[in-house]
Parts: sequence; structure tokens; C-alpha cells
Amino acid sequence: MTKDSWKHDRLFVGGDWTASNAAGVLDVIDPATEDVIGSVPDGDAKTAEAAIKAARHAFDEGPWPRMSPRERGTALSRFAAILDERHDALKELIMAETGSTGFLCDFVQVRGTIDIARWVGESVEHVVRWTEVSAPVGGPNGMSGHAVVREPAGVVAAITPFNFPFFLNIVKAVPALAAGCTVVLKPHPWTPLDAFELARAAQEAELPPGVLNVITGGAEIGEELTTHPMVDMVTFTGSTPTGRRIMAAAAPTLKRLQLELGGKSASIVLDDVPEAHVKAMGIMMNMIHAGQGCALQTRTLLPEHMLDAFVEGARDSLSYLKVGDPRETDTMIGPLIREQQRVRVEEYVQSGIDEGAELVFGGRRPGHLTKGFFYEPTLFINARNDMRIAREEIFGPVLTVLTYRTEEEAIRIANDSIYGLGGGVVTANTARGFNVARQIRAGNVAVQTVGPAVNNFAALRGTGPGWSADEPGGIGLGITGVFGGFKQSGVGREWGHHGIEEFTELKSIAWA
Repeated sequence: MTKDSWKHDRLFVGGDWTASNAAGVLDVIDPATEDVIGSVPDGDAKTAEAAIKAARHAFDEGPWPRMSPRERGTALSRFAAILDERHDALKELIMAETGSTGFLCDFVQVRGTIDIARWVGESVEHVVRWTEVSAPVGGPNGMSGHAVVREPAGVVAAITPFNFPFFLNIVKAVPALAAGCTVVLKPHPWTPLDAFELARAAQEAELPPGVLNVITGGAEIGEELTTHPMVDMVTFTGSTPTGRRIMAAAAPTLKRLQLELGGKSASIVLDDVPEAHVKAMGIMMNMIHAGQGCALQTRTLLPEHMLDAFVEGARDSLSYLKVGDPRETDTMIGPLIREQQRVRVEEYVQSGIDEGAELVFGGRRPGHLTKGFFYEPTLFINARNDMRIAREEIFGPVLTVLTYRTEEEAIRIANDSIYGLGGGVVTANTARGFNVARQIRAGNVAVQTVGPAVNNFAALRGTGPGWSADEPGGIGLGITGVFGGFKQSGVGREWGHHGIEEFTELKSIAWA
């Protein structure tokens, strides 16, 4: 893979690289330098229809959905191995495309993502209960029995966002393929390049034609994918407003939906946490990928007496939160994806000031960076939960701190949101933390029992112990557990065997 290969004039449809007939071109910009690094066709409804028909033919006539899970897993293992061979080139591409830092590429964006693809290929045969057969029984007409089988849902439209594109392309496409579905993948127009690497890997792994199709474009393609009668299921990650529109568009044909939407996750620090730990917490975990993560805990709930200690530690953490070029190994916070995203963050920060929250630090563009869509890590305190900065998804490096008096009040504040994607509990007692986590209305809650805080991600040296599926005892990213939200944070679940089962239909077969 070379940088020349980041310019595409063809799309991957029906197993071939085909002329797009697109009227325009979408330039891809490196958000750290503002340079154009690649381009893709700006497709339209006809583009989408061609890909949908190819996927429909591959599902209805091709061998893929009728292969055994083992056969599909073997093919997907080849696919993952090809991606693994290209790890370094993929990392270079994704850092340029997304502005992601090196450590985040090692943990999630590249290394952890390839681990997921490999795990699905190796495990799909065993982790899903494909057939449940009852014991045969006798009757007046002889023996009879009953079976429940899982079958692929059909043609899947996968629509992915800009923040973790390679990760989400894999998390959606590979489980769907493992289940026996065929896929039309539409990446975000700002981050389309890595999706073409999936197409190359699929072709080299000899996946049957039409099983995976990759097309690029804007809203017109999205509209076609979510309304076309030949599409059986839509899997989407993005904002809640867009998720609502997809749900409405899919309603006339009653498509299956898997929607992973917005979040405004709260982390509750309980009153048994030592002040020294509160001081050491810092804000790094809230600022990952410049705050462009739907499950990041962007509200911190503190007992009133801990506020000063937290603010002191947050100020200290700025010393190692370098904002800058993500290719530099000591950079902790890279750029926002585009200028319009930075303007959006600035508007939210101004709303926080206007509504009476106290800006502790940040809230501006770094003066030393004249290129790139950078924004300083920003902390608000003395906020109320009815402020926009506490209720709406900002998608930038902004943390809002609220205080509480009782545990019950903290839980109430955490749940006072239209969202329910993530959350956290910090405590000195695991059992207490688990009990509080059970009361948080969110799909993913992390309980941290206090211990030494990690203030420098570079010290983790790549994926870190227990993160890689290669290591003894390592579980890999996204292999255990599930990911998805309550309330207006979405419908359905991703990761692990649950993520594969989302792309199946249950069929009951009685025989006599």
C-alpha cells in the first residue's frame, strides 16, 4: 500500500473494481495538517442500487449464506490475516485519515480491530448456537421433532462514522459476513479510505463476488440504503438525530435495525474514594481521540468535598496532555476531524459560559498550532445537569463536572439523560460499585476499584498486558461483553457472539 493508492476512482461492487460513474470526487483531508491525502468517488443513488443488487444476487444465488459457519470462518480468517500483514501501512493510513494518535491506533483503531476480525473468523463456528434440536418423540404417525435454527438476516447495509472508521467497518461487516449475510458498506465521506483496504483484503481472501461491496458518497447513498426494499437490515453508528431518521426511513419496509447512537455518559466518583486518588485521576480518559467517542464519560459526578482535589489534579494532568501531531509519540490529543466540528465545540463551550458554568481551563484553539483542527482540553465545573454542556453530545475534548450530596442523587443525575450508552463508577469497594452500576441506565458501565492511576499512555507500550488476543490471558478488544445503549443511545448490540447473532434470524422447523 502506497500513498498513491489512497486515490480511488473505482468502487468495489460485485467482486470487481468498477467505474463509479460518479459526478464528483470527495477529497480526504488529514485533520492534523489540512492537506488533501486522497480522494474517492462521490456516488449517488444509482451507485447504491448497483451495490445492493450485487449483494442481493450474492445472497440469493451465491454460496456464501449456505456455507457452514466453519467455511465462512476460514475465509474470514484469511481476510484477517491479510489485514494483519498490512498493519503498519494501515496504521499510517488511519493516523492520516482520522488524526488518531499512535497509542490509540495500537489499542483500538488498528491492532485491536484486526484482533476482532481474527477472533470472529476463528470463533464463529463455536460461539453461536446455530441449531437447537429437541429430542424426537413418538406419535400416531411415527416420530416427530422440532428444531430452532439461526439463519442469516440477508442483505445488510452498513453505514459508519468518522471517529473510529476501520474499527466500526470491521465490527459491522465481519460479524454480518460471519453470520452468512452479504454487505454493502458505506463509510463516512470524511474517512472512506480504509474501507477500500477491506475491499482489497476481501478480494485477495477470495470471498465470493458480491459478498462485500464498498461504495462512497453522501446522504443520497444513505437514503437509498435505508429505504431500498432489497436491503433486509441496516447497521449504523452515528448521532441520535441521524439514527431517528434511519429508523423512520426503514419503517415502511420493516427493516431490521442495529443502531449505535449518541451518548452523554456519566462517571460517578463515590465518597469512599481517597482524596489522593481523586487528585491523580486527571482527565486523559475523557479526552481520548480529542473527545470524539460516543461512550466517553463526558460528565464527571463528584461529592462536593472532592471538587478542589479533582481540579488540582486536572490542572496537573495538563503537563502530559500534549496536543499536537498524532505522529509524534508523545502526543496525547490529536485534532478534531474537521473545521466544522471545531466550530461546533466552540459553540458548546460558549453556551457553557453563557449558562453560568465555570471554565477552569481550555476553551480555545492552541496558539502554537497554525495548521490542523486542534482544540485545547477543556474543563467546566459548577455546572448543572440542565445545561447544554451536560445534556448534549459535544464530541470534543470537553469535560463537565457536576457535584452531588448523596449516592441516590448521583444516580439520579447520571440517569437524567435521553442517552444511555456508557457510564462509570469509581469506588474503594467493588461490591458497592457493582451495585451502583446496576442502577445506571446504560448499556456499558465500567467499575473501577481505586488503584494507581495511569497518567502516561506511552508507558503502556502498545496494546498493553491483557489487551491483545495474542497474549496468555489476553481477551482482545470487543471479544467479551457487548456494546450498545439504552434509551436514545440505540437499538441492538455489537461485539462477541451477541454481535454475530444480531445478523441472524431464528427459524422454527417442525418435522414428522
